[in-house]
Amino acid sequence: MLKDRNFIFTVVIVILLVIIASLPVPLLVNAAKYAQVGREILHNGDWINLTIGGEPYDQKPPMLFWLAAITFNIFGVSTIGYKVAVILVSFLGVYSTYRLGKLFYGKETGLLAAIFWASSLSYLHFHNDIHTDTMLVSFVVFAVWQFMTFFREKKWYQFILGAVGVGLSMLTKGPVGMLIPAFAVGANLLVHKQWREIFNLRWIVAAVIVGIIIIPALLGLFQQFGLEGIKFYFWTNNMGRVTGSYQGTNTDYFFYLHTSMYMLLPWSVFMLVAMFSEIKSLISLKKSEIKTIEVANLAAVVFFLGILSVAKQKNPHYMLSAVPFLFIITSKWTIRFFTEEQYAKLKKVLSIIHKVIAVLLMAMIPFMSGFFFPETRIIYWVLLILMAGGSIYLVFRKADLKKQVLMLVLASSALLFTINYNMLPNMCKYETSIEAAEIFNEKAESGATLNIYGEKARLWELLFYSDSYGTYLQTQEMLEDFLPHPGAWIYTTEAGYEEMQEMGITMEVAHEFTQHKKVTSQSINFLNPNKRASRFQKMYLLILR
Repeated sequence: MLKDRNFIFTVVIVILLVIIASLPVPLLVNAAKYAQVGREILHNGDWINLTIGGEPYDQKPPMLFWLAAITFNIFGVSTIGYKVAVILVSFLGVYSTYRLGKLFYGKETGLLAAIFWASSLSYLHFHNDIHTDTMLVSFVVFAVWQFMTFFREKKWYQFILGAVGVGLSMLTKGPVGMLIPAFAVGANLLVHKQWREIFNLRWIVAAVIVGIIIIPALLGLFQQFGLEGIKFYFWTNNMGRVTGSYQGTNTDYFFYLHTSMYMLLPWSVFMLVAMFSEIKSLISLKKSEIKTIEVANLAAVVFFLGILSVAKQKNPHYMLSAVPFLFIITSKWTIRFFTEEQYAKLKKVLSIIHKVIAVLLMAMIPFMSGFFFPETRIIYWVLLILMAGGSIYLVFRKADLKKQVLMLVLASSALLFTINYNMLPNMCKYETSIEAAEIFNEKAESGATLNIYGEKARLWELLFYSDSYGTYLQTQEMLEDFLPHPGAWIYTTEAGYEEMQEMGITMEVAHEFTQHKKVTSQSINFLNPNKRASRFQKMYLLILR
């Protein structure tokens, strides 16, 4: 049903168009921060002791930063090169999703799960806005695939690779990287009462492999922060976010439920119906049937998202590691909905809902490229017409599963292509930190550095895109310690500039930006060109004298 080469080729090409359109989009906020850590690895010649803005960095282990540093070492400091490197690693996650789905439910389920994952908003957005979770999910699903294959085929290298996957997960984001493999594998072994596998000495070997892999992370934290660094890695940075003692105040226990509604687009409806069907089927399961089921995917989703839901710090990208497992369950039931007669009515309802979703997704495009930021490039309109036209054509066709999947892929890709090719580049024109870095690179004297001043400024792209980065001065006390520093450049808010004037600092205004708006704080009023002028903020690029 889904093995049609033309179908697969079309899906792959459309997804690649969305990805290619995203490559030139600048890295902002945390995505720029993580790339900057990698850049500083090269600058310092130190792959163990991480820094950001010249200051010791403890928030994340080094795996993503190593990838950035390796990429920059080969291709130079490049946004496109960095994004391509992360995407190449993520192909491992897509392939692992396919293989894990195939292992449990057959080739078509695995293929559909991989398509769901690679074409979802969560995948395509967070390969543009890169976080450690972007990389973490690939190692997590790889580890689970290898472990589950081992318990079927008993080939020793599969167990070793599973342990390596867990080690790389922990080297990417700490102990949270072992949670899903533990939940998925542990639950499946418990349900099937495989006690010998649970209490087997081979897990000691796995622990040793994981321990060896994470040594660089622990060594760097110990050398810079002592035992507090080790405690931070294993406890504070994890439980502190759950309890809120370190970070976080969010008490919305349904955060990831409503977040998944857009994160999993255009497959959210499939997911909801599939999860309901999965839970319902397990509740009605007879004892004699327990040995025939797998619970690895459901355990990965329920236990992991359960912990995230009670945690006080929440972010959409935290749920990424659970998404491939969600999509394997979704794919299993989706294929049943479209092949089994008992679901004939449900299939018709889903088809109608998805046609409405496809139309709604495409209905947003004219506002984006026709009103918010009018698009004039012919190549955009040609590609958009091909994608949107194909989706509209399928809306009026009788939708079997293949046509319905292609319809939604085309509709969502047309929207995401518009966001990447039109919306984000235009919004970035008002992210003046990038322009400030360009002015500094052109006019600064040799030896000068570019710095940030302001509480919660988080303008890491300023450092990443500058030829000579400085540091992040978060408070007035840090600024006072930084002074005197004649020749240094500082980028700050209007409030920061006024504070510096009150401090009596001698400085020159290199550039005053009167049309600043952060990409991460958009509003309808800003997007509306008739009201945009009222939403601007002022920023200042200063030279200390």
